[in-house]
Amino acid sequence: MIDLVLSRPLVSVPMLVRELKVSRKSATHPIDEVRPHLRELTGRGRYRAWGVV
Repeated sequence: MIDLVLSRPLVSVPMLVRELKVSRKSATHPIDEVRPHLRELTGRGRYRAWGVV
């Protein structure tokens, strides 16, 4: 996941699910763990996307 986040300017949960071939819950949990180092870029509650701070 870290390599994917660093290689793209913007990542979303559906992108992580597709690229890593994991469930939505499995893609969301690591985002929650590294959230202090990521910035939420969309300003939305749903369909959020993150980038590296």
